[in-house]
Amino acid sequence: MTAPASYPSHVSLIEYPHPALRRRAAEVTVFDDALRTFCGRMFEVMDLNKGVGLAAPQVAVSARIFVTDHERRKRDDDDHSVSDRRIWINPRIERTTGISAFEEGCLSFPGIYAKVHRHNQFDIVAQDEYGTERRLSLDVDAGDFLGIVVQHELDHLDGIVFVDHLTPTQLTLCRRKLGELEKNFKKATGSAGSILRR
Repeated sequence: MTAPASYPSHVSLIEYPHPALRRRAAEVTVFDDALRTFCGRMFEVMDLNKGVGLAAPQVAVSARIFVTDHERRKRDDDDHSVSDRRIWINPRIERTTGISAFEEGCLSFPGIYAKVHRHNQFDIVAQDEYGTERRLSLDVDAGDFLGIVVQHELDHLDGIVFVDHLTPTQLTLCRRKLGELEKNFKKATGSAGSILRR
């Protein structure tokens, strides 16, 4: 399966339990102006929602793309001097070692935060918006917050959400908020969506 030949002219953030969050995204094979424009729209949605990362499934587009700006958490809303905006297409993780725990949240799960275990050291290989492949080595314990962000966003491309990593005890603490999101989605759409088993 490949990504769409054209991308929507307008995109907006979707929230749990929207079913698009549970689908494996399609490979990107065409690197054109339409793709680059779509990536720009993803940055707009990420910035509007004050995020540090956003995956295409979070705007209901099946494409193996995510964008990041992990330096955003170090600046005020009006300060654009601290930035590291990156586009990641068809990413994969290689050469993993160690485990780190970090408290995560997700734009598609507003108000929910919990510690998640991730790889500590790894390489991430991805293409940019022109199709050029690059490799980056990251070490979370050494302070590479980007290492947490890219693992979280890569999960989205496989239909995995961060709450899938939580223990039963952690999920119990999130149950009320998850229930509110489920109720709001059903009220807005008439559908239950893809409910998390808990």
